[in-house]
Amino acid sequence: MLVKVLTGVFDPPPASPAVPGACLGPTALAALIAVPAAALNGIRRARRPAIEELRDL
Repeated sequence: MLVKVLTGVFDPPPASPAVPGACLGPTALAALIAVPAAALNGIRRARRPAIEELRDL
């Protein structure tokens, strides 16, 4: 759909969207590392009693 919208903007129109693989690889790797890290941190924080969390503030 984006290619159809941008057809009038570009001359000649693109045949397909160009996605640089050099950007997608590191982005996917960062997501694969960040999601489990955030989940583990949430699990670890949930195990502590809430009163201890409040005292640490």
